Amino acid sequence: MRHRPRTMITLLVAPDSPLAKGRMPRGAALESAGIRASFDAVSYAALRASLGEYVPLQEVETMFDEAIRKRAPGESAKGPTPSTAEDGK
Repeated sequence: MRHRPRTMITLLVAPDSPLAKGRMPRGAALESAGIRASFDAVSYAALRASLGEYVPLQEVETMFDEAIRKRAPGESAKGPTPSTAEDGK
């Protein structure tokens, strides 16, 4: 087990996406645009596995690193700005 912070990303999964039929993490919220859910690398790999897809954990971690580098303007490395945070979290 690692003793460092886990990288988390938040995805908005379209309702018609195959991912919407998979195992979503606790705390996933249904919105008008889709399902908003936060994932660490292991929970994202578990979501893909629940759909019968195998993605090596190292590959998921690489995808997360790339997503962080390409994050939307106005978001810090620690998360969305307060104006876009949900429930003040």
